[in-house]
Amino acid sequence: MINSALYREPVLLEPARHRPLKIGTLADFSITRGMHAVFLAATEIPQAALEFPVVFVHTGVRDEAGRATVSPIALLGLTQGENLFVEGTRWEARYIPAFIRRYPFLTANLRGAPAPGVMIDRAWSGFSEQEGEPLFGEDGQPAPALQRAIEFLDRFETEAQRTQLFCARITELELLKEMKADATLPDGMTLSIDGFYVIDDEKLRGLADAPVLEMHRNGMLSLLNLHQTSLNHMRAMLERKARRAQATKDAAKEEGGAGGPA
Repeated sequence: MINSALYREPVLLEPARHRPLKIGTLADFSITRGMHAVFLAATEIPQAALEFPVVFVHTGVRDEAGRATVSPIALLGLTQGENLFVEGTRWEARYIPAFIRRYPFLTANLRGAPAPGVMIDRAWSGFSEQEGEPLFGEDGQPAPALQRAIEFLDRFETEAQRTQLFCARITELELLKEMKADATLPDGMTLSIDGFYVIDDEKLRGLADAPVLEMHRNGMLSLLNLHQTSLNHMRAMLERKARRAQATKDAAKEEGGAGGPA
């Protein structure tokens, strides 16, 4: 899950190299401006679905039965490299997905290592040797700030694994269909939205009673219903994109007018 649009210089965190580092608070979300989607754990869907369209994407990996595996994501933009929920440095939504909240840390499996290693994005401006909370104590052990980050990473990985089971059951029941939609913005620009997957309502309604009861009892059914409801946010995202496009045009006109002859 090393997202190159977010992590620009991921390196293994090592006490010998990084002991002087201190860490500030994540407050500048311009680092996410190139992310048009972000991974969600299944447990995040109830909160994320209140603000973002929640859809599924193929992970590029196949399971033991040869089926393509999927993952839930929150859609942040309608075109590649576009985040409509960031304005300048501000995050313009109430919920921040855990994938982003764990930044600038992440875990990665290292060849020959018995456990995943903790990595940091060394390019992040929030690291300093003068200000913030230290990452390591004088003894080279994790300081409280780093210990909190490690605990968060552990919870994140646990939820990511549980999400794989959630998605495996959806795939096994063959409940997904490809999402395709075309839209036209007020300025005439047309968008084709595809490459995502959503729950096929017909297939969901056609399930036998046993799997429906199973999903009701384990909470999956409510998550699928929330996912379906979240698709209503697509219209709001189109409106958000149209406003941003208009603001860009207006700014260009003002700049052109300011630079004209007196």
